[in-house]
Amino acid sequence: MSNFTAKQKECLEMMENALFVELTTIDRNGFPSTRAMLNLRNKQQYPHLVESYKTESNPLAVYLTTNTSSEKIEEIMENRNACLYYCHPETFHGILLQGTIEHVTDKIFKQKIWQDGWEIYYPKGEEDYSVLRFVPNRLKIYSNFNVQKEKI
Repeated sequence: MSNFTAKQKECLEMMENALFVELTTIDRNGFPSTRAMLNLRNKQQYPHLVESYKTESNPLAVYLTTNTSSEKIEEIMENRNACLYYCHPETFHGILLQGTIEHVTDKIFKQKIWQDGWEIYYPKGEEDYSVLRFVPNRLKIYSNFNVQKEKI
């Protein structure tokens, strides 16, 4: 984390504490499609994933999970551009990450991400469980009625 800029440190702090993250992909008609996702960067909720993030080439990379049968997978296969948005609405503070997203197919890594209790989201188990990897290349910080931008 010593190579991080001040903006990247601020971004990582929010990523590691926010309960949810919003993912936006582009649908087949070219329109944004946004939905709330579990925030697997949250250190309190997913402490077993902290080590996985330490080995990432991009320190702000994010893993997400979804149903393999979801429209998200189709959208990502057609257009890898995406963004993530983390926020603390009570303080009007937000982080927008823009980048690309990919479908992770490594079975061992998928098992590493899996959490007991996720059967509620994935009743078919591994048959309908996918991991996504988002890699940002730009960030925007919304704070104190100001916007700060940075390339990553």
